[in-house]
Amino acid sequence: MIQEYDQAIAPVCDDVPHGVIAELRSLGSLGKVWTLTVIVFCVARAVVVWPLLTEYGVNPWWFLALDVGTAPTYGLGQAMGVKILRNERRPMKDAVPWVAMVLLSFLAPYLYLLASAGHLPAYVIAGVILWMIVFGSLGAFRMAREVRVDPVAT
Repeated sequence: MIQEYDQAIAPVCDDVPHGVIAELRSLGSLGKVWTLTVIVFCVARAVVVWPLLTEYGVNPWWFLALDVGTAPTYGLGQAMGVKILRNERRPMKDAVPWVAMVLLSFLAPYLYLLASAGHLPAYVIAGVILWMIVFGSLGAFRMAREVRVDPVAT
């Protein structure tokens, strides 16, 4: 009888983390490496485009702050979104905040660039929009592909 009582009041142990901190702690090494890779890529990209930003009236420091500042939320959002979507025990709605974070983090630097540039030529505007479409699509396809892959046995 005591054993039945203990089982009845014992918390359910499952693989679903509860809370943001628990979600982040459950992110594996691959997710952490992906996040760091995104940050390094954003720093490198900001250094390369720095001269062009000043030429067109964009404050490169603000762009750098936005681009690098949103890189961790982009990387974490993508890694966490995929992790949650791959878990059959989790409802898809659990991934919505993470996917929204990816979208906002991705768009923020480019929207700032388009809004703050003084006199961008049409080909530069088209290039930025094309960049957003191509790399936004690649990110979405990457997330979709990762969700469809069978989970790695641990």
